[in-house]
Amino acid sequence: GRFMEERFTSYLRKTFHILDLLETFVSNLPQTIGAIALAIATLGVVWFKFAEENLDSCAPVHFHSSQCTFPEFPGCFYCDNSATMYRVAVNFHFCCSIIAGIVAMSFVLKVILAARVVIDEMSSPTTASPAGLICMTTVCVFAGRGLVGKVLVSAASSLHLCLAIW
Repeated sequence: GRFMEERFTSYLRKTFHILDLLETFVSNLPQTIGAIALAIATLGVVWFKFAEENLDSCAPVHFHSSQCTFPEFPGCFYCDNSATMYRVAVNFHFCCSIIAGIVAMSFVLKVILAARVVIDEMSSPTTASPAGLICMTTVCVFAGRGLVGKVLVSAASSLHLCLAIW
């Protein structure tokens, strides 16, 4: 009885402490984190396209072709999925997209956890301008990812338009 209650209380105290630290970390993230996310997403796309253009196992195809597996700018290629270097390039591309998506979505977490801080940051053009980078990163990461991608790209584009008008 009492031992379990003390253990449970200790567990809850540690959990709330960790959540408090997480909230403090997310609330203090600068909006320029969007620039880092955009750079990571771009790095993945650029290196992937570089690999597609230079690997012998890849051949250019028409953009609207069913063989076009990654319809990202620039160009489209059909590649042999069993080629080792192609797998390295595509996995690097996926890793960069995942990291950039997590970093960009940390801004959404900041809006949820620290709405007043975000509103204060958005009141000045100097501190509000990096929010557009988060929108651009969201588009780079989620474009071409099915229905969820379409919804996120549309939401990010609409938010970017609202930020530009503001």
